[in-house]
Amino acid sequence: MSIGIVVEYNPFHNGHLKQINFIKENFPEEEIVIVMSDKYTQRGEINVLPFEKRVEIAKKFGINKILKLSFEETVQAAHIFAQNAIKKLNEYGIDRLVFGSETNDSETMIECAKILVENETKFYALTRKIMKLEKISFPKASNLALQELSSKNYTMPNDILGLEYVKTIIKNNLKIEIITIKRNIPFHSTEPLEKYASASLIRNLIKNNKDVSQYMPIKIDINSVDYVQNHYNEFQKIMKSIDIEKLQKIPVISEGIENLLLKNINAKTYEDFVNKCTSKRYTSSRIKRIISWVLEKKF
Repeated sequence: MSIGIVVEYNPFHNGHLKQINFIKENFPEEEIVIVMSDKYTQRGEINVLPFEKRVEIAKKFGINKILKLSFEETVQAAHIFAQNAIKKLNEYGIDRLVFGSETNDSETMIECAKILVENETKFYALTRKIMKLEKISFPKASNLALQELSSKNYTMPNDILGLEYVKTIIKNNLKIEIITIKRNIPFHSTEPLEKYASASLIRNLIKNNKDVSQYMPIKIDINSVDYVQNHYNEFQKIMKSIDIEKLQKIPVISEGIENLLLKNINAKTYEDFVNKCTSKRYTSSRIKRIISWVLEKKF
């Protein structure tokens, strides 16, 4: 039998090792399979380490099989990313799925997912209605629609992704058992807890050349880390020369967002551009995903 995990390992830290050790202790005979993003993360940022190095680390700490998600499969909205990841794990033949969760209540999550799958058409219609009325982003509108249909409220990143995993499993009638593990640290926490720190805090420390060794079970070369910000000038050049018809063909572009991008393309920095394009309607993650699609010339 085998257990699947959806990962980015950006970077691999003590919380990831704790998850692997949990699996080894509770399912010692089972193969551990991960599906991992390639160069970019789901949010459109460049992974701290290249795929090959993360594979090496994963194997060192007990992962038996590594599956790769392509750029197109990875850099997507949460629900599409989740569908792609579960599809790949199911094709391999996993029996169980383990993921971190803020609420750590798999039974309630399964009940909620069943409601959403059974009322899928109504859910998406309600989401679109809320987006239009409130002029808010898809993630926020879908959570409000979720509350209206199920009286549940999932606002934390791991719960949101986890719910999408479960929805995919239920919708496709997959024979995969759901196992959640309580997260020690909130997803974007700026404070560590003993030897544990969120991946976003670790990345921020790395960016500022701070020591992160106490939060990671292995040393990494922080001097080789690349950032999307380093390629902002290239992004501007592409945007200024690309035909708008080509831009509109990018899967993560819709609702006329290309006009907003072109309006702000002269922003001096990557951060300034993202901030100017971010609004109640468009999340910063969506803007970052678009930037990565343009940089990779996926049009």
